[in-house]
Amino acid sequence: MSWHFTDDPERYAEAVLPLLTQRPAVNTIALTVLEALRAGGDFGGGRSLLAWYDQDGAVTGSVSMNPPFGLLLTELPDGSEVELVAALRRDQVAIPDVHGRQADVDRFVAQWQPAATEVLVRQRLYGLAELRPPTVPPAGSARVAGSDDLDLVMDWLTSFVAEAEPWAAAPQRSIYQHRVELGLFWFWRDPAGEPVSLAGRNVPVAGMSRIGPVYTPPAARRRGYAAGATHACSQDALAQGAEQVVLFTDLANPTSNGIYQQLGYRPIDDRLVLRLID
Repeated sequence: MSWHFTDDPERYAEAVLPLLTQRPAVNTIALTVLEALRAGGDFGGGRSLLAWYDQDGAVTGSVSMNPPFGLLLTELPDGSEVELVAALRRDQVAIPDVHGRQADVDRFVAQWQPAATEVLVRQRLYGLAELRPPTVPPAGSARVAGSDDLDLVMDWLTSFVAEAEPWAAAPQRSIYQHRVELGLFWFWRDPAGEPVSLAGRNVPVAGMSRIGPVYTPPAARRRGYAAGATHACSQDALAQGAEQVVLFTDLANPTSNGIYQQLGYRPIDDRLVLRLID
């Protein structure tokens, strides 16, 4: 039983895809990140750390880190955190934060033994059971964002990160330009035709597509626009062949959690992003 490390996404994919694709919804982040790496994506922070856990010839664990983002605990078998932390400490790998299920994060942190920790966000992963229209249909209509909208998309994504994920890296224009070109972002427009909300998604990976981010400028909130944009984006994901559609919410935001449940999303599990202070 041992952890194997690489920075080669193809080697990593060969090892972990049979494991990750068993539960595409649960492993949504790992799958979409790996898809981006295999397509030549660069997250802008340096070399990736990709690792899998071999248990008697079977891959049962997977973690990854793509700077400037922290360590993603995708699958962490009980007891495997001991060797994982030992290897990371031996190689003097800096871990700014860790993201995973509460139990996995707890086991990792107990082994890592940082001087202090700080909860950055508690999230809930939802999966779409059956898409329903907004309970109160918002005024206006949806349209897909085009190349001419890229500046507005980036402005809103920057505002989203500053408000909802201030610890996260700034959105990279090249990544989101590609998504816009693929038709993966949807606006909700008010009756005058002006964009008032935005919802994006990933391309389907292993039959799964993840909605996010979703952003409405403060002046346009509480009018149902986010529900309209999310419904349009979810509907498009299904139309383009996604078998599972998922999204994350901040558990501290009861409004968004309520909206997504009204649209037909149901809880799958909870996650935690924890800053490590050494």
